[in-house]
Amino acid sequence: MKAKMLRRKPASIAKTRWAAYATAGAASAFACAHSAEGTIHYSGPIHRVFGFGGDTATFPLDQPGDFIRLIHHTGTGYAGYNYFSVAGRLGASIAGFYAPDCANLSPVWASKLDLGQLISMTPFVPGPSALLAFRSVCGEFDHRGGGYIGFKFNNGSGDQYGWVRIYVRRTFYDTFILEDYAYGDVGDRIRAGQTSSSEMLPEEGSLGWLALGAAGLLAWRKRRSRAAR
Repeated sequence: MKAKMLRRKPASIAKTRWAAYATAGAASAFACAHSAEGTIHYSGPIHRVFGFGGDTATFPLDQPGDFIRLIHHTGTGYAGYNYFSVAGRLGASIAGFYAPDCANLSPVWASKLDLGQLISMTPFVPGPSALLAFRSVCGEFDHRGGGYIGFKFNNGSGDQYGWVRIYVRRTFYDTFILEDYAYGDVGDRIRAGQTSSSEMLPEEGSLGWLALGAAGLLAWRKRRSRAAR
């Protein structure tokens, strides 16, 4: 009898533990779904292609004079580059980092953010423009795949945060695509990829990923693997 009880006890503990994880995950996801306090302004699907040979496009933000801009310049030989810029009446900046030895065009580079990252908590660099990729050797947006650019701007009422989703087809010598973008009102806590204040986007590294099932678990493992590298 005692032996049976000892064999059953670990199974009971494991079941209880996973139930607690699921409950915590659901609570975390629910909290993240209500992390934005105001209105998130979403562009809707855009799918603007920036093709070979050079291209520039500007997209509006909150007020006249507030905008984001993308520049795709292939240049000659291996001199191609991509720029992202943002403007606000009282200033703007981009989530990024410094790499002064990588190119002579600019020491400021845009960071590639992951889905669910809180924009206001990412490192920002002064200045309204940043490079995305240069010469197939610099920049986090050089190779195929998607990612988010974080930005903030101020038109006189305070900082407003937002994101732009970019997809690179192969390398910047070919094409990249602006899929969509969004920004919040002053005081909003917007996450990369969030399109409304009621959307559920679990915080990176939280148990909220577990509440999303197998897809969430795979995303969580991928982030842990990337962090380890």
